[in-house]
Amino acid sequence: MSSEGFSEFAKARPYKGLIESASKSESAPAPRIRWRLAFLRAIIWSLIGMIYAPLFIGLLSLARGAELGVFSYVLAAALAGGAGAVLYGARELALISTVIGAATGVALLILMPGQATLTNAVVIASILAATIGLTLSFPRRCTRHVPGKLLAGLLTGALVGAVLAIAEPLHSAPFSTFSTVLFLASVNGILYAGTVRGWIRLSRRIGLESRPCDLIEATTMAILAAIAAGSVWMVVAPLMGLDPGFWQLASLSMHDAMAPAFMGGLLGGAMAGLLLELFRFPWVHDV
Repeated sequence: MSSEGFSEFAKARPYKGLIESASKSESAPAPRIRWRLAFLRAIIWSLIGMIYAPLFIGLLSLARGAELGVFSYVLAAALAGGAGAVLYGARELALISTVIGAATGVALLILMPGQATLTNAVVIASILAATIGLTLSFPRRCTRHVPGKLLAGLLTGALVGAVLAIAEPLHSAPFSTFSTVLFLASVNGILYAGTVRGWIRLSRRIGLESRPCDLIEATTMAILAAIAAGSVWMVVAPLMGLDPGFWQLASLSMHDAMAPAFMGGLLGGAMAGLLLELFRFPWVHDV
């Protein structure tokens, strides 16, 4: 990566000092700089893996509860990959949407526990976030390439999920949560970083980014707020004994798998970041 690329990245990210020192240092040998950047990238992707893990486990629990069989891997990995890509790539939209969704989920559980179903939490958060997205304008409108990033996350997630769906029936025992999330977080991260620019070009070519900015922003915010509200419900509702039945069983299943999922996401993300830097994959902060 060129020094100009480092400079642009430093302006856009909070870890400015580390990258500037790595790119401008004359005394540090090149291998030392490379390992510092590899360590930095491993930390960044480990955090992404920790965000990816509960999304995937929650979706997998719901898909298995719906008795989708091995296809559960494909659906859960695709949706988690798409949501993670938008969450990572939408920046200020992602932060605002997540706050709206989480606040909506918490408020519903506290103020109206009798009406606090998963469906209600998701619908209310989506409508509120979409309304804000339609009425407010954000900086650098329509330059986040969210449609292309969503497409990249969905398709790369579906691909690695399909690998698991094909491989598990051939295995002597079901894959553990830790190994599943470790594989998905590492392989999906590498595929996403390596192909996202191509998916963005494709989304431009087929007109996905030619829609009105307000519509793109509202849709993005609605999706992310729904995910945040649903995540809050899935974590809290079983503790309050709400909405017994299918949703609660899926939520309890997610709770049981959360600890190994977090570890798998953390280590898988770190592996992805390390390999991306060592094999000189481009950073994707500028897309």
